[in-house]
Amino acid sequence: MLAWARSLGEFGATVTFAGNYPGTTQTMPSRIYAVYLDDPAAARTLAMILLLASVGVLLLLRNRWLTPGAAA
Repeated sequence: MLAWARSLGEFGATVTFAGNYPGTTQTMPSRIYAVYLDDPAAARTLAMILLLASVGVLLLLRNRWLTPGAAA
């Protein structure tokens, strides 16, 4: 629940301070939101790409956190 609340806050901060200018300051979450307004199926596809990329990074780096005595 805390992670969800933080992500919502980060999304709001990005939209508020960086804006949402396509091709300039658009982040993946703000792109998903913008696409969702016109094409929910495309937004789900973009969200799955973001989710798979996040899980991929976590899987690639899992030994760094799970190995005892690993350097930080």
